[in-house]
Amino acid sequence: MQIDLKKLDARIQKLQEIRRIASDPELVSLLLEFLANDEERKEAQAAPPAQPKPSTPFPNDIDLVDQVLKGADPKPHVAWNVKRA
Repeated sequence: MQIDLKKLDARIQKLQEIRRIASDPELVSLLLEFLANDEERKEAQAAPPAQPKPSTPFPNDIDLVDQVLKGADPKPHVAWNVKRA
């Protein structure tokens, strides 16, 4: 039976990283902000957040975006009536 040294080295590296994080109080508090207990996880899985419906752009908006991306000064538009400098 052989020992997989690559796997062992990778595990050691991860454990050293955990040790580094655990020794820094600021990193520990930051990490704890993102950890959830079992009850919070169950609540999050039970009710997935509603996805916002994408809005359909108006034809004028598409033209405006195309003009800006091409570097041209946009044609006068209600939402963009000031010339760029």
